Amino acid sequence: MLGLLMFAFFSIAFGQQKKLGWSLGYYTTWDGSYTPANLPWDAFTSVAYFQIKPNTDGTLQTPSDAVATQLIKEGHARGKKVVYCIGGAGVKTFTAACATGVRGKLISNMIIYMKRLGYDGIDTDWEESFNDAEFQAWHKELRDSINKLTPVPMLTIAAEDWAAVTLTVSAYVDQVNDMDYSSSASNYLSSIFPTMTRAGAPKTKCGAGMGISMGNSVQHDIDICNMVINNGYGGIIMWAITKNDSGPKNMAALAQFVPTSTSEIATRAEQVFSPITLNITKNGSAGVSEIRYSIPNSFNGSTVDLGVYNLKGALVKILAHNSGMTGAFSIPWAQTGAGKYIVKLSADSKMQVAKAVVIE
Repeated sequence: MLGLLMFAFFSIAFGQQKKLGWSLGYYTTWDGSYTPANLPWDAFTSVAYFQIKPNTDGTLQTPSDAVATQLIKEGHARGKKVVYCIGGAGVKTFTAACATGVRGKLISNMIIYMKRLGYDGIDTDWEESFNDAEFQAWHKELRDSINKLTPVPMLTIAAEDWAAVTLTVSAYVDQVNDMDYSSSASNYLSSIFPTMTRAGAPKTKCGAGMGISMGNSVQHDIDICNMVINNGYGGIIMWAITKNDSGPKNMAALAQFVPTSTSEIATRAEQVFSPITLNITKNGSAGVSEIRYSIPNSFNGSTVDLGVYNLKGALVKILAHNSGMTGAFSIPWAQTGAGKYIVKLSADSKMQVAKAVVIE
């Protein structure tokens, strides 16, 4: 019988680290300047292997399994997550691959490939020939499918703020990462991020893009990181991991903002907000536990997320996701296995977190 041994709430002191929620870097198959063993891993919480392409019949075009296996091995040895990116500029096969009757096969093949290699999740990047209905259906069905796995894999999207449909699937993904790789911190704050939140993406899921190949200076990247952290947004993505141009200097600067392996959850003090409440309780000697939370009426229409994370901040299980539901709620403790976990409740840009230890 799994039981809840204890819980402890984190306060402002927990959230004072000036760290990003995540830093996702893209490892390309053609650059060749880094091998998986000598990547600047300290600059990232996760790395995406680029690229996998969908065929029109729902099968996949995949790069070298040997490179992927080594990338995953090196990442896991350092406590990092490794995902794969499906899509990219110039890929025009999504409309056929995500059509009714084919979409299920594509999703099945994506999950088979993910599990066979041992990836921690999937990053989607549909950039060409949009079909809005199929785009949304693909993300919803992909989320439904991976939610059945334990632990639940990461699901992120490389989004285009100028293509509104890419921002409409925030309910199904853990990160909505913008691909305007050259934009300044001030433009993200005044224009791009507000565009994303108006489309329904919670601030804590929004990520800013950085581009070494776009000529980003070290100061540009530092400004982006500070803007994300100081304004309660989620993280950043880096296109791409390369030694070309000022790449090593950029990534060395980025490393100071990246949560370390001892960071339990990267959060900010301004995100801790008392009107939303989170409690974990133990009921009797049987060790049956529940999570209770409440959302006040003033949050009506806000997106509410409740999830269990491991101590490195990786999502283990989604417990609740809804929009517009306020009031008091109670759900059983998710059977996650023995270990230490963080339970995180967020509504809009506000957050409460608690630590739970589950024993056999």
